[in-house]
Amino acid sequence: MITITPTAAVRLAQMIAEESDAQQLGIRLVPTTTGCGSYSYSIAITEADKHDIAQNISGIHFFYQTHEIDKLSGTVIDCDPATGRFSIFHPRPMQTDCSLTH
Repeated sequence: MITITPTAAVRLAQMIAEESDAQQLGIRLVPTTTGCGSYSYSIAITEADKHDIAQNISGIHFFYQTHEIDKLSGTVIDCDPATGRFSIFHPRPMQTDCSLTH
């Protein structure tokens, strides 16, 4: 479904390990629309919700729900080792006919 690069997995594991309840935590990608139907994402470190599916990806618990599969499929989470900043790439092309981008 998604890919977490080795560099991103190490950084996420470090961040999760800092929490007192680290054993129960994983990540969730929170999609937000850009205003034209394309998505950008935030990473949330969280516990699983009641209806979540939990998947172990690169040693990180990834939580999602069935209705999110199409939006998340193909997403790649990476991390810049120099800055520690994450980048989230989704293969869905940006909408080009959006009046908000002109």
